[in-house]
Amino acid sequence: MLMLVRVRRPRPYADAMIHLVRPSVELMGAALAGDDVLARVIGHDVAPGWATFREALQPTRDAVAAAPLDFAWGTRFFVADGPRRLVGWGGFRGSPRDGVVELGYEIAVAERGRGFATQATFAMLAEAFAYDDATAVIAHTLPELNASNRVLEKAGFVFDRPMSVDGESVWRFMLRPSG
Repeated sequence: MLMLVRVRRPRPYADAMIHLVRPSVELMGAALAGDDVLARVIGHDVAPGWATFREALQPTRDAVAAAPLDFAWGTRFFVADGPRRLVGWGGFRGSPRDGVVELGYEIAVAERGRGFATQATFAMLAEAFAYDDATAVIAHTLPELNASNRVLEKAGFVFDRPMSVDGESVWRFMLRPSG
């Protein structure tokens, strides 16, 4: 039996640690070319392992190319301050369907535990709920207690249910804005 602890929703970080960058076709092309090329194009360091799901880079580049001016519900690169560097990426899996949009994220292993995933999640939630067509946000994690569950709980998500996505067992978390 799954047991979740109710947590209070903390105030988002007062100091901006993460900046969300909507990648252009050029930036996505640089990401495909490798971290050295990406660092030159983005203008700062790139944390090794910022993208472990590299097979998603090409379809993401293609999606940006197909709709370069209408990419509100797409990918975000996560750029951290001090020193400025790319530490991960994520974003939305398409536009809202029936008011529900899915978000996801990943942070380079060496950059984990510093609040970057939590800050990026809060920033993406602010973007999502700025649109009237988003009435709920969902996220999926591996079906086990882990750091991603904690990130989502800190952002106010609650466990919704176990399910299967693309043949994989996952836990689904959901957040609806209060008020």
